[in-house]
Amino acid sequence: MTPHFFVPNSSPDDAENVFTGMARTCGAEVPPVGERVYSITFTHDGQLWTATVGQTLRGEERRIRRRRGQRYESTTQLQDPATVLAIFPGRPFYVLTDASRGTAVMSQWANPFMATPDSITLFDQS
Repeated sequence: MTPHFFVPNSSPDDAENVFTGMARTCGAEVPPVGERVYSITFTHDGQLWTATVGQTLRGEERRIRRRRGQRYESTTQLQDPATVLAIFPGRPFYVLTDASRGTAVMSQWANPFMATPDSITLFDQS
């Protein structure tokens, strides 16, 4: 079950203002409440990544190898220390994280970075 809309590291009273500021940082529109994105999966360089608000980026890489005429599939789990703060829909989507130069969080991703999602999960609206 997905959670109701939230912005990591902000109080519920400040969430809308913080979210609006994040959208401005990305050059994105603030999506209506019913269209706010909680999580996406996307493919980058053959790796499947998941960006979920409030969690670090995680992914997996599958490889098929041949040895002595037989196929072997292996999966490597991937991680990035950047925590996802917000995801803004568009073409492409923008993913904003807590990684920035001069901080302890060293990420392989730009901030914000662009991604074309394979799947999208919205925040719970009930």
